[in-house]
Amino acid sequence: MMLVDAVRSCIDAHVMIPQGAAVLVAVSGGADSMALLATLYRLRPVYAMRLHVAHVDHQIRRSEALRDARFVEQQAARLGLPFHGLQVDIRAHQHAAGLSPQHAAREVRYDALYRLQQSLGATRIAFGHMADDQAETVLLRLLRGTSPAGLAGIPPVRWPCIRPLMTVYRQTILAFLRAERIPWVEDSSNSYRGYLRNQVRHDMLPLLRRSNPRIDVHFNELTEMLAAENAFLDEHVEALYGQVVVPQPGRRLLLNSRPYQGASLALQRRLLRRVLHTVLPAAVTASFQHIEQLRQFILHAVPGQRLTLPGKWMAERYREAVCLWAADCGSERASSHVLSVPGILDIPLLRLRISTDFIQSVPGSIAQPGHFAYIDASRLTLPLTVRFRQPGDRFHPYGAPGQKKLNAFLIDKKVPRAERDRIPVVLSDGEIVWVVGYQIAEPFKVHPETQRTISLHWSQQPTH
Repeated sequence: MMLVDAVRSCIDAHVMIPQGAAVLVAVSGGADSMALLATLYRLRPVYAMRLHVAHVDHQIRRSEALRDARFVEQQAARLGLPFHGLQVDIRAHQHAAGLSPQHAAREVRYDALYRLQQSLGATRIAFGHMADDQAETVLLRLLRGTSPAGLAGIPPVRWPCIRPLMTVYRQTILAFLRAERIPWVEDSSNSYRGYLRNQVRHDMLPLLRRSNPRIDVHFNELTEMLAAENAFLDEHVEALYGQVVVPQPGRRLLLNSRPYQGASLALQRRLLRRVLHTVLPAAVTASFQHIEQLRQFILHAVPGQRLTLPGKWMAERYREAVCLWAADCGSERASSHVLSVPGILDIPLLRLRISTDFIQSVPGSIAQPGHFAYIDASRLTLPLTVRFRQPGDRFHPYGAPGQKKLNAFLIDKKVPRAERDRIPVVLSDGEIVWVVGYQIAEPFKVHPETQRTISLHWSQQPTH
């Protein structure tokens, strides 16, 4: 029962499972996931938890995958637990997102499990990662190139995901399964040397263990120390992020240079890693060189100077800030989008969301005034449309005596040239109602006699 005690200690140390929780257990059928299922099953009374068994078929290994799915379903039935078989299309996601097979498999697997968790109302998703996986991950990331945050390895908890086996080594798991006569299946792909992780598992780590049998322990101790230090640094980055990063409509960010320049070197780099991780496509990784180039650019570039970033992103130095924008929005500028009221419009290429609704009155105070606009509903022709500015666009700015060219308005607002073509506008029957993030048009403002008001709000499109 040593394994069960170790798993319970890990659960309690990280407060993984609240009393009465519904836990979705991800079971591949391999030794680690079967040990996870067995130990959680035995610990059910301790946490009064309800277990669901989920198995993901990646539709790659054909007959072997069918064997695994049937095996896991039989084991769930033997324990009297509900079974949920999931199928995912790795190849389609791999080609669409430009990912490696392993990366694509991980993304679609987690997405399928998240959706199942939500449909079941489960509190947690339990995975069978163990201490050996932690050592493999650290060495793998060192080989590929990583950051201090990457060396923190796999977190035992990242809600809703929990990993109760993280303190247990493979030899302990195998001994438990044999002693309890619990079967498992072997995945033939785990021995394929074409995958770098398998080279690390079967060739590199065994070689290191000959020099130091405790190398796995040292890797795990390193991840635990770095995880705590990363959490401390991330708190400081979070505070700095709010001072430096200003989201803008249309896949743009402004980085205020003054507070950034006053930060320590470690926080400067960590902040930029977070920014680039947020904006770059999943298939693109920002290297140390990219981060350092952008850091030096923020510190030393002159106004008007530009820098090309990975993932088709650009940076331009302004007087007091640096603007980052996606350079792949050309086709989007020629298109328009229908905006219903009430409704939500997501523009994925821009990572932009505009939401609308009818409200009774304009709020007395607004937390982010540039993110909101309030319009007299009686002045509008619905539905609204959203597009980028076009040559010859004119509008009547709020409070101004008359119309002016939109380009002149943006110049007056000191909007740099590179940024002007990336600002969406909301229109009613072809007339500009709102220059998103900047100003509404005078003819559409709310009057004391206004009977119905429409609120418009822009935000960054949520990521999943």
